Amino acid sequence: MGLARNLERRLERMVDGISATVFRGKMHPVDLANRLVRQADLLEVDSPAGPGIPNHFEVAVNEADLDESIDLPQLTAELDRVLYETAIDRGWHIGGPITVEINPGRSVGRGSIECSASSAPGPLPAWAELAEHRGGRTFAVGDNRNIIGRSETSEICLAEAEVSRHHAVLFREGDRVWVADLNSANGSTVNGHRLTSEPTEIGSGDMLAFGPATFAVRIF
Repeated sequence: MGLARNLERRLERMVDGISATVFRGKMHPVDLANRLVRQADLLEVDSPAGPGIPNHFEVAVNEADLDESIDLPQLTAELDRVLYETAIDRGWHIGGPITVEINPGRSVGRGSIECSASSAPGPLPAWAELAEHRGGRTFAVGDNRNIIGRSETSEICLAEAEVSRHHAVLFREGDRVWVADLNSANGSTVNGHRLTSEPTEIGSGDMLAFGPATFAVRIF
């Protein structure tokens, strides 16, 4: 219920942000946003870090469904924001900035959309950081779900031999942050307490250890 209400409020803000136009006989931007969120739901896949979605969406709509007063760059920016905030609520791994491209034309029937999606890596704004307890390493945490491990494909890559390739996962869902061990060989702890594969909620100031590597968490 909380996720549904968050989406409802987000769409209400979208109406305020775009215009006060009455879209008689046209596809309302909120309807387009709802459909896009449903498409993202359908495209959810399991990544090593957990559930994830693509981050680039190309949406074909009938040109007659878009009101002539709509500012397409503003609309796409609003859709980017709605999808990004929904990804935070759902805890989706996204891999890079979410972008939406609207392609008006006549290839799609009135009242319908066609959506294709792909993934493109890129930087994301940091919502937390890990600062090494005894050492100089600091890692910015940008994605909603982050593998911590020795693999070069990890969002947070640690070179220590005692760190497993996929050692742990750090993730957020809404305004809560969690960490779980991924059955690593040398284990993970929070404030000295051993982690299991069941997520443990954490906050700013907690100390995380992945094998021998220990970090303080700061959540922005």
